[in-house]
Amino acid sequence: MSEQTLGAWGEEFAAEEYRRQGFRVLDKNYFNRRGKRIGEIDFIAVEDTELVFVEVKTRTSDAFGTGADAVNIFKQRKLVKACKYFLLVHNEYKDFNYRIDVALVKTNLDRTITSVTILTNAVEDIQ
Repeated sequence: MSEQTLGAWGEEFAAEEYRRQGFRVLDKNYFNRRGKRIGEIDFIAVEDTELVFVEVKTRTSDAFGTGADAVNIFKQRKLVKACKYFLLVHNEYKDFNYRIDVALVKTNLDRTITSVTILTNAVEDIQ
């Protein structure tokens, strides 16, 4: 069995954090599988009628910028497009409230968590 990449490991850790808050994870690494790839959502969680699309950034240091810095305007646009595509093809969620969160996972090289910060509604749907 191969070892998870740091990014995949951080995504799983963040998904567990959402589960602890009462969310159910619907899908992981979601992207449109037909046509032009418009972006990927690390995971999608739901609780009652709230749908949360989550982008996870895992870092061992901020030497090359923070995780939040990596979610620039171009990444935000891709996230919004991917979320809209999900809602378009999953009509069962059409009446749900939705938001896009960014989960920032900080860890040591040995994958000991130093902090997890969830930026709720971090990306606005401005398109």
